[in-house]
Amino acid sequence: MKYFGTDGIRGIYGKGVTEDLAHRAGKALGLLFGGKGVIGRDTRTSGPSLEDALVSGITSVGVDVERVGVLTTPGVSFMTEALGGSFGVAISASHNPPEYNGLKVFSSDGSKISASIEEGIEYYMDNADGSSLCRGKSINSSGEPYVTELKKRFLQFAEKGGLTDRFTGGKILLDSGAGAASGIAEEVFSSLGASVTTLCKECRGECINLRCGALHPEKMCAVAKGGYDIGLSFDGDADRMVAWQNGLLDGDEVMLNLALAIRPSVVVGTVMTNSALGRQLEKTGARFLRASVGDRSVYEIMRVTGATLGGEPSGHYILGSARTGDGILSGLVLCALRFTNGLQRLALDEKLLVSVNAPPTVLSDERVAQAIAYAKRLCSRIVVRPSGTEPVLRVMAEGGDVTGSVEIIRKAIMNAI
Repeated sequence: MKYFGTDGIRGIYGKGVTEDLAHRAGKALGLLFGGKGVIGRDTRTSGPSLEDALVSGITSVGVDVERVGVLTTPGVSFMTEALGGSFGVAISASHNPPEYNGLKVFSSDGSKISASIEEGIEYYMDNADGSSLCRGKSINSSGEPYVTELKKRFLQFAEKGGLTDRFTGGKILLDSGAGAASGIAEEVFSSLGASVTTLCKECRGECINLRCGALHPEKMCAVAKGGYDIGLSFDGDADRMVAWQNGLLDGDEVMLNLALAIRPSVVVGTVMTNSALGRQLEKTGARFLRASVGDRSVYEIMRVTGATLGGEPSGHYILGSARTGDGILSGLVLCALRFTNGLQRLALDEKLLVSVNAPPTVLSDERVAQAIAYAKRLCSRIVVRPSGTEPVLRVMAEGGDVTGSVEIIRKAIMNAI
């Protein structure tokens, strides 16, 4: 596609993502969906300007907008449905650094739109003419209903799973990555009785995801050793969470513990999920399925199978009726298990994941195809795929000679460039 990647539109502000692009996207969304749009954003300094341009495009075709301000991506997903929006947009570049920004688009039920709808939006972005004689209205709202819903969903999980719904006496360390979870996460965990310390509290959008947050949990890990029961780190829009408890937990270990907490009958992972998780889940009686990478793909499989837990090793976890990954909600459930029965570790199959700076076109090169075929003889699983958010290829090997397998594929890719 021309504008959309794995998870919405994303790029460097002022280059790939501009006010003109946001305005055209807004006009396209208004023409395609009609009704009312619900708009939220993370803390990036480019957010307000892009929001104004997006809203200008939407209202120019006679469609109303309700702005919910700075809010997490799962918060925008919830508010889209709660406010009766025909579509929603989270202005965010998720885990990317401050110079990036983007648009994540939701349908009326709060789920991420399909590839076919993305194609329709792209068509209107390049071909829409004129504006409506009647401009739509733009009003300011609040994301507070999402915070209330967040607590409600957590209490339901705790009651169903026989978990504590109070963290009284517990010491929790939070790192919001200077993003949209700032303030919300501290408020929610504190309201449940925990003693909460928040890292990088003074930082905002100018340092979002910069040496902090879910992709850079080193600081959280170092500080957490000073007597905390658990540490949680979120990315810029808080749809991702990583956890510490006597060491950094692998994303698949978090999935196992979430499964132990909510006891689902079906769990959906991705092609990147460690095989050890599937085997362990099957011992508990849960059926394990794989989806393509991305929480949209995970949710689509969850929806058709009735699964109540899905996620990926990177830290996206979808619980219950949520339509997208929710870092704060998954963190609450993980803490409840921590303070009830404790967390379990998982003996993971050896795995190596590397990123190679190369265009996806090299995957059609015969040398690369032969290297992948040979590497599959050395390992139990090989996954090679383009990243949807960065200009790199992800190469993963699991079980067996993972180092040798990855190196064979990496060399072939470099020779094909």
